[in-house]
Amino acid sequence: MYTILLIEDEEIIAQKMKDFLEGWNYKVIIPKDFKNILQVFLDTHPDLVCMDIVLPFLNGYHWAGEIRKISKVPILFISSIADNMNIVMALSQGADDYITKPFELQILQAKIQALLRRTYDFAGKTLVLEHKGLRFFLKKRVWSLTIMKLN
Repeated sequence: MYTILLIEDEEIIAQKMKDFLEGWNYKVIIPKDFKNILQVFLDTHPDLVCMDIVLPFLNGYHWAGEIRKISKVPILFISSIADNMNIVMALSQGADDYITKPFELQILQAKIQALLRRTYDFAGKTLVLEHKGLRFFLKKRVWSLTIMKLN
């Protein structure tokens, strides 16, 4: 089961999203305290963060930047701000995707599923590890060494 940290200060929207995503077997955590989102992130170890831009105290851009300093967890911005400048800014601050409100919950679920698949499903299936010319073929349980001559 994947854990999603849902950082949305509009309670009705947050609860609707939580109910829908829990129906898809996600564990959804909604913070009560918007003063220290980074601590909530550290305490909950989410697999994905869904975050609004407009939040009490500090905005989503700030929190995305703080999360990116310590983690590569996927971040999906969800916001009613739909202009190109804000979308570009969100992506440049470390977001992996962006959805504008209003949106269909099925689209949200599909984007979450795609982000999780790209981030986690393939990460654990690496069959060849390589470091400085030394290759380990995990499935075959063999290794090879490539000698490289440097000029």
